[in-house]
Amino acid sequence: MESGHTPSRRHAEYWHGSIPWIGIKDARRHHGGVIQETLQRVTQLGLDNSAARLLPAGTVCLSRTASVGYALVMGRAMATSQDFVNWVCSPALLPKYLMYALLAEKDSLYRFGKGTTHTTIYFPEVKAFHICLPSIGVQCYIIAKIEELFSDLDAGVAALKRAKANLKRYRAAVLKAAVEGKLTEQWRRKNPPTESASKLLVRILAERRRNWEEQQRAKYAEKGKEPPKGWQSRYREPVTPNRQSMPLPSSWQWATVDQASLSVNYGSSAKTSIDPSGIPVLRMGNIRDGGLDLADLKYLPEEHSEFPRLILKTNDLLFNRTNSAELVGKSAIYEGEPSPCSYASYLVGVRLLEGCDPRMVCHALNSAMGRKWIRSVASQQVGQANVNGTKLRSFAFPLPPEQEQRQIGAKVEELLSILEKTLGQVNGQLHRASGLRQAILRRAFEGRLVRQRPTADFMDGSFKHVSGDNIARQEASSYEAEQ
Repeated sequence: MESGHTPSRRHAEYWHGSIPWIGIKDARRHHGGVIQETLQRVTQLGLDNSAARLLPAGTVCLSRTASVGYALVMGRAMATSQDFVNWVCSPALLPKYLMYALLAEKDSLYRFGKGTTHTTIYFPEVKAFHICLPSIGVQCYIIAKIEELFSDLDAGVAALKRAKANLKRYRAAVLKAAVEGKLTEQWRRKNPPTESASKLLVRILAERRRNWEEQQRAKYAEKGKEPPKGWQSRYREPVTPNRQSMPLPSSWQWATVDQASLSVNYGSSAKTSIDPSGIPVLRMGNIRDGGLDLADLKYLPEEHSEFPRLILKTNDLLFNRTNSAELVGKSAIYEGEPSPCSYASYLVGVRLLEGCDPRMVCHALNSAMGRKWIRSVASQQVGQANVNGTKLRSFAFPLPPEQEQRQIGAKVEELLSILEKTLGQVNGQLHRASGLRQAILRRAFEGRLVRQRPTADFMDGSFKHVSGDNIARQEASSYEAEQ
């Protein structure tokens, strides 16, 4: 049993040599496997002037400080840092058998650690470790069986990950078909519109102006004044769409968020708390995959000065205005729960006018078309991208006739509901696969991958197989037949 050491980094001549030197990053990358190459190398001079030693191929390494529990086998002669305990195995113990035994006990290893800041397993505890030791033949069979099962499990996990990636592409395809009009092609043939989107937009714009005039009259009335002469001329005309290259169905129309919205507001920058007696405040992390995840909420007091102005209404659109380039612009619809509810300053709340289904705008923003637009307008800050409210107002989205908007909303919800159910099953199987890996190891070191015969000797908690390789092969056949 050996430890390792780190040659002094103040001496450049100790480093960048030809001798592989294992650190914690190497252990993390090669956990549960055989390591052939390391991120750092030392010189013979570095070894000569430190407590590190060159250990032979087949040495088993276990990380014992900070990141406790990484186990691996040296594929060739190497040295390690002091973060490891290393075993040079005798002819009676196969290195991979010891590595898998340590992996099987990964949860138990933490019990031996001491320290609050950095957990460390000290050598008196390490010296007390025991394992069950069968014959070399049985060790060979256990290793082979573990690796066979792990290989099958890895293939299954790879297939599940491919399925997950395909589901992500399927989501993108559904949204693309929705905003291009392909999702409702057949429906449109059977249901010609009674009002085109161009006429619908005229109605929406008239409603926009009427709402503005009502708000202005209310402001003057609150001050006890009459509106001045020519006050209607102060109305700000909305941003109109730029020329778009994507073709739309003939009954559709391009519109901007500014044209279709009653208000576009930033959320509150006030400090929130975990006190659930207040009003929930939605944040960036609550927007996931086009919906709202309400698992982690913060709160503001009911008497907060920005209420009720920043209280959400059902069908308000929430837009994530700043984050990494991948997450900025992700959007979701507030569907009325929890109620009442507000939102934080990194989100923009958009209240759309009647006649524009917010789901249509949300799907457009989350689609490939919307993501492309976001990348084109996002300003880069330190480590983050940003799309402000002014830019969001200029976003042009496809506006179908009102009845078709509802049809698209219902169809997308139906398809994405199936997707979410399937994705949940895939994630469940991936989680189960993680547990299966430990279950395989547990069975192996409970002696349940090799069925013991009555003639087996059990002494001091270890088991020895009297007939060696032949009986191991016989028991392998028996076990596989049972499985």
